[in-house]
Amino acid sequence: MLARDLVAWVLGTFVIPEMRILLVEDHPEGRRTLQRLIEGRGHEVVAVGSAEEAEVELKKQPFSFLILDWMLPGKSGVELCQELRAAPNSDEFFILLVTARNDTQDLEQALEAGANDYLIKPLDPAQLNIRLSVAERRIRALIERNQARAELQETVRKMTDILENTSDGFFALDQDWKFTLVNRQAEKLPDRRRQDLIGKDFWMEFPEFTRNASEDNYRRAMSEQVAVEFEASHRGGQVWFELLAYPNGGGVSVFLRDVTDRKRVEQERLTTSKLDSLGTLAGGIAHDLNNILTVISGNIGLA
Repeated sequence: MLARDLVAWVLGTFVIPEMRILLVEDHPEGRRTLQRLIEGRGHEVVAVGSAEEAEVELKKQPFSFLILDWMLPGKSGVELCQELRAAPNSDEFFILLVTARNDTQDLEQALEAGANDYLIKPLDPAQLNIRLSVAERRIRALIERNQARAELQETVRKMTDILENTSDGFFALDQDWKFTLVNRQAEKLPDRRRQDLIGKDFWMEFPEFTRNASEDNYRRAMSEQVAVEFEASHRGGQVWFELLAYPNGGGVSVFLRDVTDRKRVEQERLTTSKLDSLGTLAGGIAHDLNNILTVISGNIGLA
């Protein structure tokens, strides 16, 4: 850890990397003063004089911190703040509203419009530094949260890709037994479109599973929160699946594989084995009967 970072940590203020800040102030002198003070803290500042110019800059590049003057030519800083907060991902930046108004109702209006904080004119450099320190800590938390969210979204994307491309079918049920996910292979196996299953009740869509031991296995995985491996039939025994059901976030996730061909081979082997056994039994009976007939014939000859 660098000495500068260590001192900042001891003082309880974390020095975050350089930020790109959008400053919207219509008075040139005030804009230059604010820009100089903010840049003195090591941040990059893009300064404009109106809300319309700010909108142009926001389309060019992202900003983690916006400083808006309340009174602007044309659209006000409060109106711009409201519009930004109404847009998607509006919680990914920090907004500091600068105003000469100090009435309680005005300040409440600023916060209701979506401002995270406010600074009252005339500007006091000490107060500005305090507000910037608060903003830096909040932005650090926002950056960490957004990074965590992005990592989670990437993990979900990768897991979804894996589940979509696996040769096994997969579906997930929530604690109310409703489908939350059905992969491409699972869609093929029971020949049901996934869009027709998502949000639907498992037992209502597949009532045949309530008439055999499959229901006990599914419910055991849910209630006991244990993994259960079993086999189940579909369409009156015409199709067989090998399933692994395991608890997942209060619900159940299931991997399934079509084993109909394997079951058919097993059944054919069993039938062949039974026929072989029957043939052996018949052969033994015929041999014994032949011996008996031989004895009878000999006795008749003696008579």
